[in-house]
Amino acid sequence: MRIVNCHFLSAIFFVRLMRKVVSMQYSNHQPVKINNLTIEFGSKELITNPFNYNIYSGERIAIIGRNGCGKSILLKALCGINQCFDGDIVLPEDVSLGYVPQVLNDEEIKLSGGQMFNHYLSQALLKDPNLLLLDEPTNHLDNKNRSSLFGLLSRYRGTLIVITHDTELLNYVDTIWHVANGKINVFNGGYQEYLITQQQEWDTLTNSVRKANQDKKLAHELLMNEQQRYSKSIQKGKQSIAQNKWSRIAAGSKSSQAEVVSGRRNIKIQQSRQKALDKLQDLYVPEVIIPKFNLTPASIGRKIILEVESGSIAYSSNGYNILTGINLQLNGVEKVVLQGNNGSGKSTLVKAILNHGTILRAGKWITPERKDIGYVDQHYSNLDSELTAVELLQNIVPAWSYAEIRNHLNVFLLRKNEEVNLATKYLSCGEKARLCLALIAANPPKLLILDEITNNIDLETKKHLQQILQAYPSCFILICHDADFVASLLIDKFYLIEDGGLKC
Repeated sequence: MRIVNCHFLSAIFFVRLMRKVVSMQYSNHQPVKINNLTIEFGSKELITNPFNYNIYSGERIAIIGRNGCGKSILLKALCGINQCFDGDIVLPEDVSLGYVPQVLNDEEIKLSGGQMFNHYLSQALLKDPNLLLLDEPTNHLDNKNRSSLFGLLSRYRGTLIVITHDTELLNYVDTIWHVANGKINVFNGGYQEYLITQQQEWDTLTNSVRKANQDKKLAHELLMNEQQRYSKSIQKGKQSIAQNKWSRIAAGSKSSQAEVVSGRRNIKIQQSRQKALDKLQDLYVPEVIIPKFNLTPASIGRKIILEVESGSIAYSSNGYNILTGINLQLNGVEKVVLQGNNGSGKSTLVKAILNHGTILRAGKWITPERKDIGYVDQHYSNLDSELTAVELLQNIVPAWSYAEIRNHLNVFLLRKNEEVNLATKYLSCGEKARLCLALIAANPPKLLILDEITNNIDLETKKHLQQILQAYPSCFILICHDADFVASLLIDKFYLIEDGGLKC
């Protein structure tokens, strides 16, 4: 692909796009009809329960669900790119469709994720679409450009279908499609309403399961009591038979009656319990993680571990200063967020803290040794892709038994054999994210750096990361443009990179 004059995504770019959006001559379209849709990808069945839906002009739909459930394939099917489905998707002739795929940094053509999004969104809007489909549009946008995109979408009057794990973006839709367990569950309403409804239904169903478990226990106790009563009377029964007071048939009937009644009761209880469990699988209510951190006596508390005074950084290849006037101090328990526009120098500053060979540092720098820094980026490059979760954890805590390793991974919801004994390159983004933090929890570093770790993970995993970071006992530096995610954490300091400097 050849892209000419593709400038970095900027506020000017979005101003032009918003003018384009305002000037669009929108026309209503006939309903897009989805009939008996099922989706397979390779040998994997993604949507097995036939889906039927009419998409009416002006609807604003968000598709949510775990990583790997089939959201992107579903979106491609809707715009005719992917044909790996059964059933019918009928696009009326009056539909003008614009599609923006999920983008990643493209090393081959030297474009950032933001630049790629710039290109695809421009191309999509040139078509004056009355149906716009976006796949994770906010993944690579800084705060300024996120705000501009939200402004653009609020002005857009066509039909919008968006895949997103961004809770702020979810406030711009009025219908939720939740893909889970081979089904597409539809909720007519906003995301916040959806969460409340899901929690209420979760509470009702878990109470049903709890009651079924209690009923099953009670039924078992009743059966035991019946059997005890039968045992006590068995001798009396034998005497009655001998005295011709009971027939042998009647005695046999009495001996099995309790088992028959109990069996029927247990079947009914089990059916009720299973029905509630099946419904729970379709709900979006993330399981709570209560992480355990393997802290040692060497924990440093509030001792200063990172300090930079009058610092500056440059690339060793050209010596050109990227940032100057850097003053930064962090003790052993502080939580810090590092903010700045795309290209402002956030990742370069992180490389300087890591003492990366491509970066020249000037001024006073006191940083932990590389072995004492845990670094996790959005691509999980700290994981050896050929090793399993068990092997990676064994390398970090070789004294742990296999049972201890499995118990630790279990806390971070890595429970199945295929999850913990599979090379990490085959894990989903959510599984990789939880594994990274499980490894860190097993041996917490002096400093943890998380670089845009929320970009590629689903809503459920994002909730898990919140729970883990809320409980994290040591210090961390977080680079993140997701305002809702940052707001959920107890942050001590905010640093902003702006105009070639660092401000607190």
